Amino acid sequence: MANKRGGKFGTARGRKELASILGLTRAESNMMDLKIKLSKIAQKAIEDSGLTLAEMAEESGVSRSKVSAIKNGATASISMDLMVRVILSTGTKIKVAVS
Repeated sequence: MANKRGGKFGTARGRKELASILGLTRAESNMMDLKIKLSKIAQKAIEDSGLTLAEMAEESGVSRSKVSAIKNGATASISMDLMVRVILSTGTKIKVAVS
């Protein structure tokens, strides 16, 4: 099926298929996976912290609007380093493993 610009629509059944449809490199696909994981960790850390958005913003040095976006899963325009700052400001520890 073609879209209005002559391109084709695709349906992805998972992250790997989505990366393929988008033409992402392996590195770009892995970065997408990492960002998704960080987003979920950040959402849980914010929820579990019991802090208000204003308190999170002050503690992390990240604007209240960006903390709110992270909390709501709207992280497309949020960098991974800001998500890490929010996570760490809650006292949550991040374990990094290379495989």
